[in-house]
Amino acid sequence: MSQWKTYEANDQMPEEYRKYLLELMLFQADSEFAGAQRVMENMKYAPRAEEAHMLSQKAFEEFGHGKYIWDLCEELGVDTSQRVQALVTNPENPQGVKIINGFRKENWSQLFTQWSDVALFSVVVTPAAVAFLGQYKDSSYLPWARTSYKIYKEEQGHLGFGMWAAKRVIEFDGEKGRQDLQDAVEKFMTVGLGFFGRSAQESEHFKIYHKLGLKPRDPDDLRQEYLELLESKLTELGLELPKNVEPNFEMQLGYSNT
Repeated sequence: MSQWKTYEANDQMPEEYRKYLLELMLFQADSEFAGAQRVMENMKYAPRAEEAHMLSQKAFEEFGHGKYIWDLCEELGVDTSQRVQALVTNPENPQGVKIINGFRKENWSQLFTQWSDVALFSVVVTPAAVAFLGQYKDSSYLPWARTSYKIYKEEQGHLGFGMWAAKRVIEFDGEKGRQDLQDAVEKFMTVGLGFFGRSAQESEHFKIYHKLGLKPRDPDDLRQEYLELLESKLTELGLELPKNVEPNFEMQLGYSNT
């Protein structure tokens, strides 16, 4: 049984709860959609038709994640059409939305130079999404919890895509491909480690979200779950987990929300 009071869409909820719920859901929806746009930009690195097809499937699901969460916001009376238009008409610098900094084009493009980077992103960063977004399936807002379970399963599938793509890099490019993958692990780990934000003791926002049951799990626990999952996947690929990698928290800040 949940330690927090739970809500359905039609329930009366405290104004503070509604405010922070919408803040988190809109941030997630905007970021999911922008992330899908960035994924599509990486199509230029696809070496073969099969890789291109599989990457397009991932992007399709990421666009879906944005729509699923926007739909929940619409149920609460928020018109999300302006947010969609901001993203589709000005994808490089949308206004009036809030997006993870890592999904801004100027930041994202610095991470990718070849297909092995695209593959490794889904191996190294996606486990952070599995852990971080997975906590929302236990959210005190039950419609979000149910939708988050579906997103959680699809994120696991995106990790599967990364493993498939990385194994193909090794299959076609041999030891050079494996070395390309290994060389890129650290830069993507800085993003993955930053996904969870600062520790609960340092983050006043987390304390509020946790009190309301909107972020059920401690960031440090999620970060440890991430590292364990990541290490298992790297080992499966014959890659090593770098030590003493520092998280890049700046990749998590968003655009101003207007």
